[in-house]
Amino acid sequence: MNHVESAEIAKMMTSSIAPVFLITGIAGILSIMSLRYGRIIDRIRTLLREGPKLYQKELGNEHLHRELRTLYRRARILRVAIITEVASIFAISLTIFAMFFSLSFGVDVMFGPQFLFIASLLCLMIGLGLFIQDYALSLDCIENDMGVRSDMNVGQEASRSMFDTLKW
Repeated sequence: MNHVESAEIAKMMTSSIAPVFLITGIAGILSIMSLRYGRIIDRIRTLLREGPKLYQKELGNEHLHRELRTLYRRARILRVAIITEVASIFAISLTIFAMFFSLSFGVDVMFGPQFLFIASLLCLMIGLGLFIQDYALSLDCIENDMGVRSDMNVGQEASRSMFDTLKW
């Protein structure tokens, strides 16, 4: 192996490995999403098993059913978010493969790596948007629960304190 070949190999490896850092970041996000998904599933199972015992009789089944519907919706949203994040990692892996293949064998793959990388970023953004939606739903669920279980109007107090915080 001469100096030119090793320099080309180093260039191939550098070019092919750069997107791996994005995979690492997405893996961290996936870990958080998976933990949230697992907690939601556990909460659904607990409510199905012990829900009527956990809620006071005056609350009735309507609150329990509303919470179960919201949790199920959140689980579905997170499932799609997780799938899109995994698809993003898959597209990045294909990008790396296409780049390495192109550089290794001198085959022109045209716009393949660019298209795959753009697809991976789109999947990443869709998954993050869904993740934000899950967070919004989780707050709505807590506000509803607090409104039913206590006398305080959480939404009004939260918005008032937010404006108080913004006023310096």
